[in-house]
Amino acid sequence: MKAIQISRTGGPDVLELVDLPTPSPGPGEVLVKADAIGVNYFDTMIRTGRYRWMPKLPFVLGNEMSGHVAALGAGVTSRTVGEKVFIAGYEIGNRGGLYAEYAAVPEQAALPLPDSVGADEATALTNYQLAWILLHHAARGVMPKTVVVYGATGGVGTALIDVARLAGASVIGTAGGADKCAFVRSRGAAHAIDYSEENVVERVNALTDGHGADIVFDHVAGKAFADGLKMVAPLGMIVSYAVLGGMPETDLFKEMRGNIERSPAVRCFTMHTYDHMEEPRREAMARAVELIGSGKVRPAIAARLPFADARRAHELIEQRGAMGKIVLKP
Repeated sequence: MKAIQISRTGGPDVLELVDLPTPSPGPGEVLVKADAIGVNYFDTMIRTGRYRWMPKLPFVLGNEMSGHVAALGAGVTSRTVGEKVFIAGYEIGNRGGLYAEYAAVPEQAALPLPDSVGADEATALTNYQLAWILLHHAARGVMPKTVVVYGATGGVGTALIDVARLAGASVIGTAGGADKCAFVRSRGAAHAIDYSEENVVERVNALTDGHGADIVFDHVAGKAFADGLKMVAPLGMIVSYAVLGGMPETDLFKEMRGNIERSPAVRCFTMHTYDHMEEPRREAMARAVELIGSGKVRPAIAARLPFADARRAHELIEQRGAMGKIVLKP
């Protein structure tokens, strides 16, 4: 079978299309033939060696695959050949291996999909799972009337817009450029802020009549992270779920006390918290399947690329050139 593997870390050029033996399903396993493979930002972090939980090399990337059951291992009773399924990396120990034409996984890790969920759209399920957890678990205790979504054109950003909007919140999305801001509004955000032209903090406060946002979903952090405290509503929260811009350089607690009149909170979050919390993780996935399968949301698919174009997929993510989910087609 064909697979995308890295033997060293670096730029997109380290992604290699290789031939590997097609796995055979062991006892209690199913063999899944891929129909669509999702590409995530943290795939690029593994590729560049920046991921905190780096695997040993060589390594086949990939944590999102939709497909069909091609074969059953001994003792499998809950799946059938031909059944439509989705595999999430969280359910196979985050071991990767899904940038491939086939994957052998435990039968309980192959999530059955209704016919109403298309193969390409299914690759966004982990984005909606994460968005659901960010809003309903990580930000628990906060009643969201207004939320800010940084990077609102990405796979997680577009999912956060949908999940927050369905929860009754007014969404303010940030993006770079007029075209991206128009896309954010088309996805249901009440407002879009062009961070390349506008001061986000000032604009959020103006849009909320000085009240601020109840939740700020921030995957950037970096030098300006503490500025977000100035646009948090009273008893509001910043949910930091990545640090793509690096760590903050200021004394965060000092900055929080400096904005004490708002009584702000900061939640640092990673999905690895749920590595051994199967029930809430799967409940959130069930919510994601229901949202997509019912038609309440339609994942934004930015690009469908041939499997061999994985390098191009990573380039699009790093160049921030994609609006929505990038899908590889075997």
